[in-house]
Amino acid sequence: MLEFINYISDALIMCRIVRDETGKVDLFAEFTNNRVEDIMGERPENLTKYGGSKLFSQASDSLFDWPRILSEAAMTNEHKVIEQYFPSFEKYLRISVFGYKDDCFYLAIQDITEKKEIRRILLEKDRQIRLLENEIKSRANIDMLTKLYNFQFMIDCINNSMASYREEGVNFCMLITDIDDFKTFNLKYGINTGDIVLQDYAHILSTVARKIDVVGRYENDKFIVLMNNVDIDIAKLMAEKVKMETKKYNLNINNTQLSICGALVEYGGETIEELFEKAESLLHKAQSMGKGIILS
Repeated sequence: MLEFINYISDALIMCRIVRDETGKVDLFAEFTNNRVEDIMGERPENLTKYGGSKLFSQASDSLFDWPRILSEAAMTNEHKVIEQYFPSFEKYLRISVFGYKDDCFYLAIQDITEKKEIRRILLEKDRQIRLLENEIKSRANIDMLTKLYNFQFMIDCINNSMASYREEGVNFCMLITDIDDFKTFNLKYGINTGDIVLQDYAHILSTVARKIDVVGRYENDKFIVLMNNVDIDIAKLMAEKVKMETKKYNLNINNTQLSICGALVEYGGETIEELFEKAESLLHKAQSMGKGIILS
């Protein structure tokens, strides 16, 4: 075998187990191939001059007693594979322990640092891809200006509430609001200022809504609050709170006060198209009556 060991791609060491007078196990390198220098940084002829204290000296700061661990693995007379990162070598090594006979055995050592590094990078990339996928999915449901749910997601939520109503009799109400004279406000003060108002109003709605409610942007300055598990009387109190909190909002623009019109409807088993038609009709009626009016 000796004449072929330098053709082996792994570093190969034939180790002999030695014990001192206290019984402590050490290893002596009987011979090695040329590949050991690539991994252990020592010429083969140097390693055969010293015991395991030299053979594993660079790993002496480790928590592991490698001469003992490798000897015990060899004496099982089974092929053992140990993978471990050695900080002193700055390498991740795959050590095969085999061929035990008369206190001698072989170590085939392979540097798998690059493989481990590639695996780690692939795991990182895979995690990044999953995070990006989740972000894309999240953005698909979110109105980017207000950070509320968009209309498509609100439709899904309303359909879900309708199913709960049919199957379990759980009541819900829908509030649609529209900021009064918002188009005129945009023309007078600019779209950027108008966007800030939309963001602040979205925050007001999110603050008033409960955790079981869903708030979304309908279109431009229209918003929806889906009030789950409430009847119309409780929903009226919540709608009034939205109205009052909006009045408190200070635009800091020439004493301009923000007001909203709205329509509050209780679901009664109609289709989603009929529900929106009822809400839109009621909203149009509220707007025709003046500013700051919410009808139910």
